[in-house]
Amino acid sequence: SYKDKNGYLWFGTNGGGVSKYDGRSFTNYTTAQGLANNIVWSIMEDKNGNLWFGTDGSGLSKYDGKRFTNYSTVQGLSNNVVRCIMEDRKGNLWFGTEGSGVNKYDGKDFTNYTTTQGLASNIVRSIIEDSAGNIWFGTYQGGVSKYDGNTFTNYTTDQGLAGNDVRCIIEDKKDNLWFGTNGGGISKYDGKSFTNYTTAQGFAN
Repeated sequence: SYKDKNGYLWFGTNGGGVSKYDGRSFTNYTTAQGLANNIVWSIMEDKNGNLWFGTDGSGLSKYDGKRFTNYSTVQGLSNNVVRCIMEDRKGNLWFGTEGSGVNKYDGKDFTNYTTTQGLASNIVRSIIEDSAGNIWFGTYQGGVSKYDGNTFTNYTTDQGLAGNDVRCIIEDKKDNLWFGTNGGGISKYDGKSFTNYTTAQGFAN
C-alpha cells in the first residue's frame, strides 16, 4: 500500500492489479487499462507525481494520471520481477529485483548493480536512502548493503545484524537505521554497531 501526495491510497494486489481509494470509493486499474501485470509488489510516487508499480514478471508500469508506460528487460531493466522502488534525492529511481540485483534509472537509461559490483545479494527486497545520502539495500540471505555512490559495504550476522534476510528498512529521527528480518527479529544500527531485538526483549515475533 502507498499514500500519494494527493492523499489517495494505492493498493497492489496479487492478481487484481492496483486499487486507488480516494476516501469514498475504489478505482481499479488492471492490464485492461495498460498496467503491465495484475500482480503488483511495489508502489512509489516520484517527485513529478508519476506513480510507479513493480510487478511480478512484467517489469514496471509508470502512471502519469492518464496512461501507463511500461518498462521491462526490453528497455534495459535487468529483471521483470520488481520487489521494491525508491527515489533518491538526485531524482534517480532505484528498483530492487528478484534475482538480478538493483537498477538505477536516471530518466533515460538503466544501470544494473549486482554481486559483481559488490552488492550483497542479487535478490533485493527493500531500499532506503539515509540522511547522509547513502543508499541501503535489504537482501535475501545476503544481509544489507550500503552504497555511498562509489562502493558497496555489506553487513551480515557476522557484523551483528539480526538476520541476513532483510525485508524492510527505516531511518528514525535520530538517524538510526532499523532493519526488519525474516526470522531474526529487528536490528538498530547507530552507524557503529547493531542492537538486536527479538522475542527475548519482548518483540512479538
